[in-house]
Amino acid sequence: MKIRTFLVTLLLCCFTLVAAAQVPLMPLQDLRPGMKGIGKTVISGDTIETFDVEIIGVNGSETSGQGVLVYLSGPLIEKTGGVAQGMSGSPVYVDGRLVGAVAYGRTFNDPHYCFLTPIGNMLKLLDVPSAPSRDWLPQGTSLMAGGFSSQGMEYLQEKLGLAGLEVLPGGGGGQVSTKPLEAGSAVGASFMQGDLTLGALGTVTWVGDDGSVLAFGHPFLQRGQSNFYMNKAWVLGCIPNMQSSYKVGNVGSGIGTFTQDRASGIAGKQGVLPASIPTFVTVSDLDRGQNRFTRVDIIEDEQMMPLILDAAVYNTAVQAMDRKGGGTGRIRFEISARDSQKKLLKIDRENMYYASANLIPIMNREMSEAASILMQNKLEPVDVFDITVTAEITETPQVAEIQQVSTRQRDVKPGEKITFNVEFKPYRGKVFNQLVDFVIPKDHPGGELVLSVRSGGSMAWLQNLLRKQKEEGKPQKHQERKVTLEDYVKQVNEADKNNDLVIDISTGSGSGFDLEKISEEMGLESVIQGSPYKQKTTLDFIVDGEREITLNVVKD
Repeated sequence: MKIRTFLVTLLLCCFTLVAAAQVPLMPLQDLRPGMKGIGKTVISGDTIETFDVEIIGVNGSETSGQGVLVYLSGPLIEKTGGVAQGMSGSPVYVDGRLVGAVAYGRTFNDPHYCFLTPIGNMLKLLDVPSAPSRDWLPQGTSLMAGGFSSQGMEYLQEKLGLAGLEVLPGGGGGQVSTKPLEAGSAVGASFMQGDLTLGALGTVTWVGDDGSVLAFGHPFLQRGQSNFYMNKAWVLGCIPNMQSSYKVGNVGSGIGTFTQDRASGIAGKQGVLPASIPTFVTVSDLDRGQNRFTRVDIIEDEQMMPLILDAAVYNTAVQAMDRKGGGTGRIRFEISARDSQKKLLKIDRENMYYASANLIPIMNREMSEAASILMQNKLEPVDVFDITVTAEITETPQVAEIQQVSTRQRDVKPGEKITFNVEFKPYRGKVFNQLVDFVIPKDHPGGELVLSVRSGGSMAWLQNLLRKQKEEGKPQKHQERKVTLEDYVKQVNEADKNNDLVIDISTGSGSGFDLEKISEEMGLESVIQGSPYKQKTTLDFIVDGEREITLNVVKD
């Protein structure tokens, strides 16, 4: 009786799935070696074509997973040179019944052979619970990038190559299909759309009456719960390759969201777009008066968003510069978000950078790190809803080194404001002077006071080292107080800049303060960032170097 009830329930479930897709399914147990069938895919435009399929056999088990080995042939396969990247997800039918999707081939093997992912495994994706996954398990997926210059493509490949991803040109602009998705249609899964695009091209396996879509027949990045754009696509052609042929095409605007990315394929639904971040980038070349603008929407993905943001700014900057080399860059980035309580958080940061070569990656570094730590913070979830980046670049080295510091007032009183004359030597320029005010700490006990006059960026390397040690779990001398996400944002906004002239008590002897006590109260990292008495002046050039000056504090 129990067995009969189970079988009836199973049959009802199968009937529901078949009815939803309006296509009969082929159970694996009904397959026999030598059976002939057809597959569907697009290799040009949006016209679905067929190819011949012969069943070789079924391997594996229900416990370990099953696959169907097939042999592909026919005029279409001869054109593509065998199984090509982008054919993944192509539905295969035997006697008019859906068996599964083209999924895996073997590099350098006969490209006519490949494995199918059974359709039963893919249909399970529609019922996967929506528990989020933080795993990052790239599977060597080839991505298509559109709108990038040759330098931008190289940089994008460098960044995404660290995650095991390969990037190919194509994917943006041009003609896109206007036909509704159906089994065999080309489909895109993408991270970004707008002036720049980045995503993968594959094939639709199955479409449900409610707009549900199954595709690829293998993982995209195997992210589990996912948030990718679902895009219509247009195939320009299939490019032969000694390692593996691949399709090249255009990816259009989003028409839905892929919400599951699992071993057996990707699944999603048409009609609702994924959560994304509108991003605006403006870069000006001050030497030539040239401006470049980029507007993109980037998916809210903890790992991918900072990488894509970096690449988008880099590409815009190299197009504005239209040259290789270094120079001076000024960048301002604003990242607006809401915390778990819907409270507004805003990183608003501006800084200047100089490099004799490869300026832009250096200029982008702080922005990318701020985005990474905000998106990947362990304190609470955030919803980033807007990013604006503005940058100016010139070949002129806007850097000046501190030569000496002087003041007419050597004897000073607690709380008194004094003026320092700071002598600067610019790069290949004439020496000039800058007047800067400083207020003597009110609680100084009297006596010698040694002040350090330095660049705001002179200790950045040591701060970065401590941050990494903290992230890796290495012990620190002092226990830091518990910080909130709001504290972090404030620290980023108020951190010293390369064009800040900082005056602070010296960390050596002669400060007049008990530095050990201050260190105990503030924590080691806070002392490195500056004492409570630090004062800074923002200048219009990058400050280099450090000098000390000694004063005598006289108490009444």
